[in-house]
Amino acid sequence: MTSIQPSSSSSNSSLVQSQANTNIQFSIWHTFKRHIPRIFTTILVDVILPLIIYFVFQKYIKPVYALLIAGTPPFLMVIFKAISSRTFDALGFLVFIGFIISGVVAIITHNPIVLLLEKSLVTGIVSIIFAITLIPFHCCHHYCRLRPLAYYFYQDLIPTNREQIGLPENIFSNNQETIHEQYSEHENEVLIHKSSNKEIAQVYEWIYNNCSSFRISCYIITSTWSIGLLSEFLARLILILVHLSINKIVIYGNVILSSVTIICILITIICVTKERKQTLILIEQWKQEHLIIQ
Repeated sequence: MTSIQPSSSSSNSSLVQSQANTNIQFSIWHTFKRHIPRIFTTILVDVILPLIIYFVFQKYIKPVYALLIAGTPPFLMVIFKAISSRTFDALGFLVFIGFIISGVVAIITHNPIVLLLEKSLVTGIVSIIFAITLIPFHCCHHYCRLRPLAYYFYQDLIPTNREQIGLPENIFSNNQETIHEQYSEHENEVLIHKSSNKEIAQVYEWIYNNCSSFRISCYIITSTWSIGLLSEFLARLILILVHLSINKIVIYGNVILSSVTIICILITIICVTKERKQTLILIEQWKQEHLIIQ
């Protein structure tokens, strides 16, 4: 009797492992395939459109004012997402803050070096923002919590609902009841429209609290981009301090920025892939421990 139990338990664990592996392969491809249009739209509005506006307007007005105008599309996207779906557009916020702060600094100082550093000034500011979000901050209990910036990128670029990871229907029932109490009857249609975005936020909240692999991934990705962007800023600053020509600074600076960006993207992809596999295994283990026992 006692010798049979270990073999059966090991077979069950291997079954859970194989089940998790099949779900992992499907979930990764399914998640990215469904939300590719959303990712491209976010990148278009938050990154490509500001750059196009900046390079077009700098031909007709001062580059300083072109920087301020270029921050308009991501700023409008942040407001739109906050009002329509009550989500935080982290990428748009970063681009907007970077353009605005660099423009304001250039206006105040009237220093040509600041204009020469304009791209790296943006990356330097963004790297500081990445680093600040690594500091755990809690205020007013559940109303204000600062988490690694990669956590918000996950929600915005890789939205995941409850069905994709196999969580039970009633896992967020308490939260849904409190949400329904905050809305009147004539606002039910708006609530239904926003429910998917709320579910995505709840799913990532649950994953962050229950899966250590996801928390570690958020910290690693945020730290990677913070260090990478800061190193790009310091590299361009060194190029200016050694008194190279403007043409060489532009060429070397773009090469460094492209190299740093490619390296950070590769590290992020590797980290997300490993995190997804480990996280889904942990979710399967959680379901085995909590759902089957019940």
